[in-house]
Amino acid sequence: MAPYGEHSNSHQHMLVFSCKLENSKEILGQLPHLIIDGVKSFVGEIPVGNSGIANVPPLKSMQVPEDLKMNLK
Repeated sequence: MAPYGEHSNSHQHMLVFSCKLENSKEILGQLPHLIIDGVKSFVGEIPVGNSGIANVPPLKSMQVPEDLKMNLK
């Protein structure tokens, strides 16, 4: 699991990137991710495998691809 700061920082980067792309769906989708995921990561409950994009619910766990599993340690 990523510490609180790293987790929130990734969503901030995703929000900035969405703004550069002028992708309004992703911009609006990142706002609840920043709020909900920030709180959840602060208490140590980050959903494993969640890609963090707007079309994925913020609290949904997902299957981690085999090539990325070694990075979960």
